[in-house]
Amino acid sequence: MMLIMRQLRPAILAFSTYVFPIVATPLLTWIWWRIAGGNWLLVSLVLLVPVLFGYVVVWIASNVKKRWRMTSGWRIGGAYVHHGFIYASKMAFVLLLATRDPMAIRTWDLVALALLVGSATAFGGWFHDLHAIRAGKIELIGLGPRAAEAALASFAPPTYFAIGATYAVVAVIGWQHVVVHPNSFVLVFLGALAALLIVPSLVYFALSNSDGKH
Repeated sequence: MMLIMRQLRPAILAFSTYVFPIVATPLLTWIWWRIAGGNWLLVSLVLLVPVLFGYVVVWIASNVKKRWRMTSGWRIGGAYVHHGFIYASKMAFVLLLATRDPMAIRTWDLVALALLVGSATAFGGWFHDLHAIRAGKIELIGLGPRAAEAALASFAPPTYFAIGATYAVVAVIGWQHVVVHPNSFVLVFLGALAALLIVPSLVYFALSNSDGKH
């Protein structure tokens, strides 16, 4: 099994990093546009928020904190040029699998949705990054491969869960609010982006302070 995984790793990483974002982003934009009834404000909440989130997070991690960097492909600094779209395409896809009607989501449905999207994001993000580290595509600066894998296992699942769950909540609540109050879009958009940046960061720094490794 390990041998098969090692042989498939380059193809899996290429699909996840390049093929899926390139193919899925326009397709998901169209699908969410159809779901939104042609309302681009709603599409922006689902897709543009995670695009901006992806670029801000990777810029901080690779250029400010210098925590990790990509080692191959088209890059700006330590990040892929399309990094925000890697985040957005996958997050919007998972949200689409979880719900095709954000207006139908109620309180307990939202809790279940957050748990589902958060769990999928946690596993998918950890799985991708683990194999990217093993393939030498991601470097955690100052750590060898084994230490990098251990560090990833300590912070990635809860932090990535927080990313997915927070995204699901702000996307659905923001969608519902903008449908009723379209003039509030700018505030809702900025609030959604702020929440997506702040909540996972709090989880990450809490983990960092607890073990002193990150």
